[in-house]
Formats: sequence, structure tokens, C-alpha cells
Amino acid sequence: MEAQLRERILAQPTSGMHWQQLATLLAQTGRHAEAADAFARAVENGASAQALALPWSLALSNAGRHAEAVAVLQPVQERKPKDFVLANTLGVLLKRAGRLDEAVPLLEMARKLDPRSVSPCQNLGNTQELRGDFAAAAAAFAAGLKLDPRNGELWRLHGRALRALNDMDGALASFEKAFGLDPRNREIGTTLIGLLLERGENERALGVVQKLRIALPDDTMAEVMEGRILLRQGRVAEARERLEAVIARRPGDRPANMLLARLHGDGDRRLANEALERAFAAEPDNPEVMDALVESLSRSRYDSEVAHLERAYVIACRLMERHPDRVPRYARSLRTVFQRVLDLPRLEATGTLAQLAPLWLAENRLSALHYELGQVETLEDRLQIVEWHRQWGRREESTIKPVSLPARPAIHAERKLRVGFMSSDLRNHPVTYFALPLLESYDRDRVQVFCYSFYEGERDGVQQHIEQKVYAFRWWPRQPSAKVAEDIARDELDILFELGGSTAMNKLDVMAYRPARIGASWLGYPHSAGLERIDYILTDPYIRPTDPRLLIEKAFEMPDSWVTLGRLGFNDRVPIEDGTPEERQGALTFGTMNNPYKYTTKCLDAWAAVLRAVPGSRFLFVRPEASGESFVRNAGEVFSARGVDPSRLDFVGVRGKHLPYYNRIDIALDSFPHVGGTTTCETLWMGVPTITLVGAGFPERISYSNLSNAGLGELCAHSAEEFVQIAVALAEDRAKRRLWRTGLRDMIRARPLGDVQRFVDAFYAKAKEVCA
Repeated sequence: MEAQLRERILAQPTSGMHWQQLATLLAQTGRHAEAADAFARAVENGASAQALALPWSLALSNAGRHAEAVAVLQPVQERKPKDFVLANTLGVLLKRAGRLDEAVPLLEMARKLDPRSVSPCQNLGNTQELRGDFAAAAAAFAAGLKLDPRNGELWRLHGRALRALNDMDGALASFEKAFGLDPRNREIGTTLIGLLLERGENERALGVVQKLRIALPDDTMAEVMEGRILLRQGRVAEARERLEAVIARRPGDRPANMLLARLHGDGDRRLANEALERAFAAEPDNPEVMDALVESLSRSRYDSEVAHLERAYVIACRLMERHPDRVPRYARSLRTVFQRVLDLPRLEATGTLAQLAPLWLAENRLSALHYELGQVETLEDRLQIVEWHRQWGRREESTIKPVSLPARPAIHAERKLRVGFMSSDLRNHPVTYFALPLLESYDRDRVQVFCYSFYEGERDGVQQHIEQKVYAFRWWPRQPSAKVAEDIARDELDILFELGGSTAMNKLDVMAYRPARIGASWLGYPHSAGLERIDYILTDPYIRPTDPRLLIEKAFEMPDSWVTLGRLGFNDRVPIEDGTPEERQGALTFGTMNNPYKYTTKCLDAWAAVLRAVPGSRFLFVRPEASGESFVRNAGEVFSARGVDPSRLDFVGVRGKHLPYYNRIDIALDSFPHVGGTTTCETLWMGVPTITLVGAGFPERISYSNLSNAGLGELCAHSAEEFVQIAVALAEDRAKRRLWRTGLRDMIRARPLGDVQRFVDAFYAKAKEVCA
């Protein structure tokens, strides 16, 4: 049929009717891109654009050409505003194009034009869900269910919206209704199983698995779900065996590979990526697979880190292009990559934090906010971020009952203070650079120290060292949070410090169980964690926010500094070269080693202003990303747009062996509003002064604390203009820079930032005070 049509077209190349027939046939066989082109040829050869607008626009949209699809259909719909089909279809096309706010009124109009049709209800609900308005989504799906109460897909969507609204009972009821109506629907069954597992109802989850097995006897999904249950129970080896058996039979099985990738996680990124690449090869246009692969590649540190990042960037751009309506849903992985390669236009196109944060919270992805703490301009912005953390915490605590704690006698001379530290970074990691003094230099006659780690990688020398220094080191990789809390409670702690917040491999939810009499946060997450069952957060006089509303917890306030520089990360093994970099290199060099997710538009504006004000100066990026072609290109465009020749930029791509490169930087420029932490301390230790901008919130004041406690408070600016002025003045003061280059380490040792025993004694004295 197709061949005959082509022959007719060749014989009569101006026949619009024949092109239209070919286009229709191509569309019916799923060859949408070819169909879209054939429809265009039909119109060129005399066919009516208005008559073909509907199938032509659908072919364009199905081919991923969403903007063109809208352009074809929109003028036709505007001429026929009361046509239900046109309004409903254009609403869907706008949704697919990511133009969600425009889609809503059209879909609402379609509902009014045909109040008996379920389709616009479902389309409107899907659009509202993507917008993050879950209440409106639930209402739209409920309206559809009144019209078609036996629609299993609508019950599924209704349950998903209720779940996002934290109505877990309502969500469970909807999913059970959906499964009863459509037991062969894999997505309904898997979501229902996941919801039951979240509620701890493992037996009911297994019952759904058995029903899936009966309904889909030749499907692998039941086996995959059994693997998920085993993983939830901490039976990792059995879960892996179950999933690998599925993949041996069906190498491209998407659910099995994606769950296996989750199982490997940060413990073995190579194997995680291998699993996701199998799924991607089988379904290269599946947005869920692309999202997972982008995220995993961007977290990969083995072999060439920058090669993984470049591949993640390519896939992220394709995901954004092919599925613009899904960009909000997958914005976290997209933003991570775009931040790391400095692609500011695509980063902006993913949406605003106000749009994205509700979606992340609905998916229980608090960790996504970690990379957005600097996306603030006003006090209201900062308060909103605190409120999002609090909303997550209340949602988490609503499903968790605190464990029962044994009675403990009051602290007195005969009883030691029992202090716990919970972090998966109690190994060779920056968190341990600061925590180690508290694990080594405490008074063993008065204090017992317990450590808890969930790290999924191999035990290293630093962990072994800590194990020898503390009363107990509990290493519980992949142990369920409820069991972790019960086991910690047996240690009868007076106070437990979590050191990681929502960062990788930590179990922040354990704190919701209140496994110790008092809970506290410190170090690894520069913000209130969100749980109101965490009593304290460690601060100092500099780092404490200016507005008390910017903290959820009470302040566990140290007298001087919130950290001290211990021997693990801050020693004399990396030498400071003689003279200044300017003297050795012939030009003054500014630079940064801060993470690109902290670079904001205003920060880049200030850096460029400094370079413009100091003619001949250069700027050095020392980052793992900095050796990548994309980072170099995008950085050049960023600075060129701000009046700085890209030839003044230098790049060093390195991870973990970066300290010697401070010998190439005269003055470090801090990121802002989210400033450096570990990086600022390392910078000062290597004799490099850092200019910082002090803000209102916790993540904006860490460098302020570091610099003040090192005797360098004069480098703290309180406006972007002052930031530039201080940098320019210091660039001109060669004598001061030369003095600091060789003298900063001794200055630090003589002040609170470097006085280890002073910090340790103050910490345990404060702990005893709050526990008394």
C-alpha cells in the first residue's frame, strides 16, 4: 500500500490527496516523523491545512516536535473555540510542549464543552499534577471518576495525587480500587506494592505480588517486586539474585535493571550504570530511564568522571527536548547536570524553585533542596525554603512512631555522658576532617562516644582508625531505618548528632524515631533538616541566622566556632610555595574551588566585575568538571556576556588532589549566597585569602564564621559592591597577601578555628549542659 502510494506521488508529484493518504498510513504505522513531513507536503500541494490540522499536529507532537504541533493546531482552534475535540487536543499538545499554564484553561473549556467526557478531566488532572497543584489534580480525577467509576487508570491517577497530598489512607484506597478493576496493569500493581511497603505492610504487599503473578503469568514484574520487598527488608544478596535472574532471561527489562541500579547505588556506580545502560539500550526514549541514567552518570566518580558528566549532559539535553512536559518531574537530575556544566539557559528553562519544590516534596525528595539553598534573594525566599523543610518533616513524622527509650538516670559524676554521631561519611571524607577531633580528643573518663554509619562502600583506613578511638562503631549498610532506630535506642544515648541531613546514604528519617533522648544536627547539611523531632542544630555567634525564623531547631551554640581544623584534612603535607602566585606567574589570579551548584547569576556578576576592575588578572576554576569541553565552553560564554575575555579563564579538572593548585591562586572568590564550607577552610589553610559575602541564612554565613575565627573578618563583605571593593583593594595590597601566604597557618592555629582542644572541650561541655 505504501509503495503504491509513493508510485502515485512520483507520477503526480503535485497531488495533495496522495500525500495526505501517505501521511495517514505512516501515522497509523507509528512513523510519526515521516507522517508529519508528508502532511506538510500535502498542504504544500493543495490540501487544506485546516482540514489536516488535527492529524498533522498529532503526528508532529508524537515525533517530539511539540512547538510545531501547537503552531499547526492553535490557529484552527482559535477559529473554532467551541469545538470540543480541538480544545481538548490543543490542551494536550500544550501540556506536551511544557506550556502547562496555557493548557489548563483550554482543558477546563473542553470540560464545559462536553461535560460527559472523561478525557478532559484526565488531561486536566495530569496537567495540574505536572504544575504541582495536586489538590486541583485530585479534584479533576475525582470528577472523571464520577463519570466513569470503573476506570482503573483514573483511580490510579487519583491515588497518585492523594499520595502527593500526604493523604496516605485515601491514596491506598484508590490504588486498591484501581488494582481490583485492572489487576493486569503493572504500574497500578507496582505502585500499590510500593505504598504498602512504605506503610510497613509487607505481607499485604506480598499478597499483591501473588495476584500480579496470577494476572500476568509470563511477566517478570512479580519477580521484580519480590526483589523490591527483599531489598526493603535488608536482604540485599537475595534481592540482587532475584533481579539478576530476571535480567539473564530479559537483558533489557526496564524495571529489573532500574531496581538493580538502585540496589548498587553509590556503593558501586559502575554496576549501577551498566544496569541503566541495558535499560536505555532497550528503551532509548523512555524518560524514566533517561532521568535515572542522567542522575547516576552525574554521580559517577570511577574512570573518567568528566566523560560520565559529558554523556549525562547529552542525555539530559535529549530528555528535555523529547519530553518538555516531563521537565518539572525530572528537573532535579537535569538541574544537577546543567549546574555542573554551567549551562545557565537550560538551567533556567527547568523552572523556578517555587514551581519545583512542591513536586520534589510530593515525591519525598527533600535532598533535592540541598542544591537549591542559594536560590534566594529575599527574606521571604529564605523563609519559604525553611517552610518546605518543615512540611517534609511533618509529613515524615506523621507516619513514624518514636521508639520506646529505656529510662536513664540523670547525668552526674558517676555516669558518663553518652554521645552518638550518625553519618555515612565517617571515613576518608570532609565531614570526618571536622568530626575527627571529637572522636579522638574527648575525655574517656567522662564521655562515651558511639558512631553509626550506613556507608555502602568498602571500609577504609580512616574508618578503622575511628573504630579504635570510640566506645562503639556500628556499621549498618542498607539496614532498614526502623531497625536502625531500635538498635540505636539500645545504646541509651543522651544525645545523638546526625551529620549528613538528606545527603547520600544518610538516614535522616532515623531521627524521626527519636532513638536518643535528644537529637541534634551538625556539619554535613548547612540548613535546618526539617524534622521537628530534632531538638538542636549546632551554631556559633557568626553562623547563627540573623532572623530566628530561619532555623527550625534550637541553637546548640558554640562560644567561638562551629568547626575546628583537625589533623586529618589540615596538615603540613601539602607545602605552600615561596612567594605569591602573582610573582611566579606574572599575573594576579583569582579563583574558586567551590561546587558549581553554588554559582548564581549575581555571584557570576560579581566575579566578572572583579576581573574587569583588575586589568590583566586571571580566574582559575579548579573543579572535576573544569576539564570538560562543556564546562569550558559555557564558562567562556558566561564571562564573555559580562565583558570578560574568555582567554583570561584557566581550568584544572581534578578531584581529591586539588590542594597543590592553591599555589596558583592569589585570592579566592567565594560563591554566594550559598558560600563555601570545607573549601573555605582549605583555602585559608593553603595561605589563600577568601573574599565572602555574608547573607542572612545559615548556608550564607559559614565562610563568615571561618574567616572571623581565623582573624580575617575584614574579608567579609555585606553587599555585592563591597565584595568587589574588598577584592580590588586586596589585589593592590601585595605586602598583605605575601604576609598571609606564609603566615595564615600559624594565625589559624592561634585562633578558635585551629584550636582543636578548645573546640572539643567546649563541645562536650555544651552537650552536658543541654542533656542535664
